[in-house]
Amino acid sequence: RLSLVSPDEKLFPKFNLKLRNAMLEETTLFIDSIIREDRSILDFIDADYSFMNDVLAQHYGIADVNGNRPGRKYLKPKGELIQGSQFKRVTFSDGERGGLLTQASLLTVTSNPTRTSPVKRGKWVLEQLLGTPPPPPPPNVPELESGAVLKGTLRQRMEQHRANASCASCHARMDPIGFAFENFDAIGAFRQKDGEHPIDPAGTLPSGQNFKGYQDLRTILKEKKAEFSRCLAEKLLTYALGRGLEMYDTRSVDRICDALAKNTFTFSTLAIEIVRSEPFRLRRGKEDAK
Repeated sequence: RLSLVSPDEKLFPKFNLKLRNAMLEETTLFIDSIIREDRSILDFIDADYSFMNDVLAQHYGIADVNGNRPGRKYLKPKGELIQGSQFKRVTFSDGERGGLLTQASLLTVTSNPTRTSPVKRGKWVLEQLLGTPPPPPPPNVPELESGAVLKGTLRQRMEQHRANASCASCHARMDPIGFAFENFDAIGAFRQKDGEHPIDPAGTLPSGQNFKGYQDLRTILKEKKAEFSRCLAEKLLTYALGRGLEMYDTRSVDRICDALAKNTFTFSTLAIEIVRSEPFRLRRGKEDAK
């Protein structure tokens, strides 16, 4: 959906076609590297590298392929400068970025035109990474108001909004995850403040796990190997079959996940086990299809 989003031009004047295309290319190259290098699928959550050209490097505030930052003390030896339109592989030096969740493409499509959306970001993680989407909102629940009714920081306004009991159950799952990424604005640039207000990215998950920010949260998500590998296996098997999964596919998904756990979650294991699975190799006979 990155080609369809339209961040507010006055609030985000740096967002243009070149930046949009660079965001998409970063994610494409990153996913391609995990597949071709047969890396762990857990790198989707917390890899220490990505790809960028000069446009994206400036957006991220990165100077060279070792992830050093202009104007700051270099944490690693000076590397090749990122110049021009050619994408280069960059290893992050400070943990500010890592995996899909801090890529500008994803952060942009899970934002509103004028501001970030912790709800959309939290929902994306639950739905696309953990396979545990929240239920749809109950009818007649009002949108978060931006005017005089709810005041304060975005976090404070959402906490007031969540005081509605019909909102609280779902938002208690989504909001903490989304707020962990509030240090990234609506087009994925890093920030310390939202306007005049310091950002508080800390939170507590319904499981009771506490985190201080997105780096801690990524570690927690990476520990959810079973949930993530099952979610990805289901999505890739759906793609491979060209149909939605049914109850009778559960055993095959179980076998794929077991094989992943035994083989350090490599992408090749995921692909091979899908090809070996009964739903992929077999199809119903004509008599059964009737």
